[in-house]
Amino acid sequence: MTLSIPMPLLVTIDDAGWWLGQDGSARGRPFRTGMPRAHCPKDYTALIALGCSLNMKIPAGFVLCEWDQTRLLRGLPSATWMAEQWQSPFTDLKTKEKAAQIIQKGNEYLEVALHGVGHEFWDQGRMFRSEFHDVKGRMRPQDLVKKHLEYFFRLMQSFGLAQAPRVFIPPALNHGFGKGKKGFQAIARSFGIQYIPLVFSRTDCSIAPQFKGLGWEEGVLLMERGVSQTKWHQVAAPPEFSFNSPILALHWANILHPDPDKNMDVIHAWSDFIKDGAKRNQVVLSRDISACLTQYLNATQSRIQTTERKIVVFLDWIDKMPAKALTDTLFFSLSLPQGVELRLSGTEKKEPRNPNEARFIKTGMPRAGKIVFEYVLPS
Repeated sequence: MTLSIPMPLLVTIDDAGWWLGQDGSARGRPFRTGMPRAHCPKDYTALIALGCSLNMKIPAGFVLCEWDQTRLLRGLPSATWMAEQWQSPFTDLKTKEKAAQIIQKGNEYLEVALHGVGHEFWDQGRMFRSEFHDVKGRMRPQDLVKKHLEYFFRLMQSFGLAQAPRVFIPPALNHGFGKGKKGFQAIARSFGIQYIPLVFSRTDCSIAPQFKGLGWEEGVLLMERGVSQTKWHQVAAPPEFSFNSPILALHWANILHPDPDKNMDVIHAWSDFIKDGAKRNQVVLSRDISACLTQYLNATQSRIQTTERKIVVFLDWIDKMPAKALTDTLFFSLSLPQGVELRLSGTEKKEPRNPNEARFIKTGMPRAGKIVFEYVLPS
C-alpha cells in the first residue's frame, strides 16, 4: 500500500472590473487589461463559464473606479488620474447593471476579490505603482489605505456585486508582510479579508513566512501564487502552465477574445487544458481558495508514517492555523494491493463531486490530528 498527497490547483484572475481595455500607462493612466476593446457583460459570462466548467469558485480581483456613476471618487484623488476632476470614462448604466446581475447570479463560480479602486496611486497628477504599496513593498499612509478600502466597498455595494470580499490580490504584486498591527494585514482583516494570494519575492517581508509558500499575520493567510506564466496583456492567450504551483494566476484578457462572441472558444481551450493537465499531473482541482489552502498544507506539511499494512498521516499543522481558515476536506492518493479493502479511522470518507475528485480518496478533517489508512485482507 502506497500513499501520496496530491497538490491542489486554483485559478485566479486579475484585473476584472475595468470597462475600458486600453493600456494608458504611457500617459499616466491605468494599465487596465490591455484589451483592444471595451469590456462587456459577455466577458463576465465567460469568466463564470470557466468556473462552472472546472466546478471552481474562481477569485477574480476587481478594479472598480470605472463603475463609479456619481463621481464619488472625487473624494479620493489618489485613486484616479483625474483626481478631484474625476468622472468615469464609461457611464453606460444599463450595461453595468446587466453585468452586475450576471456577477450576482454566478456567485457559485465567481468570487469577487479586492484588487483596487484604480490599481495604481496618483499624487499631484503623477502615477505611481501601486495602489496600496510601492514597488519596494512599503505601505501607503495608513489613513489613505483605509480610505481606499472604504471607497472600494462603497462602489461594490452601489451595484450589489457581492457580499464582503474575503480575498485580496495585491495590485502589481507589491505587498508587505510582518508589520503586525501597523501593517496591511491588520487593516485588511478589519474589512473582512481572510486570504491574500501573492508572490513572496515581490513582498517586503520583515519576518519569514511560517511555512514555505505560506504565512499568516493578524489572522490573514498569505499564500504563494507564483508569477504568472502568461503575460498580463496577452489577449486570448494559448493555454500554458507547468502545473508546478497551487495557483494558476491569469489576467482577464488572457481568457477573453477580441470578439466577445468568440469568448467561449478561449474558455473551452483553457478549461480542457486545465482539466487534462490536472489529470496528467495528479493534481486536484480546488473548489475555492480555502480548499486550495487546506490541501496545499496537507500536501506540504502532513507527515506520513508507513508500516506493513497501515499508514498514519499526522496533520499537526491544523492547530497552528488561524481559526476558520481551513475547509473540512482533504484528498489523498492511495494504491492498494488487489483484492483488499481499506479501513479508514480518525475521519470519514466523503463522496467525490466530479471526475477530478473521483481519482482520489476524499476525507473530512481528522478528529484528533491524524488519519489512519489500513488495509484488510479478505476473509
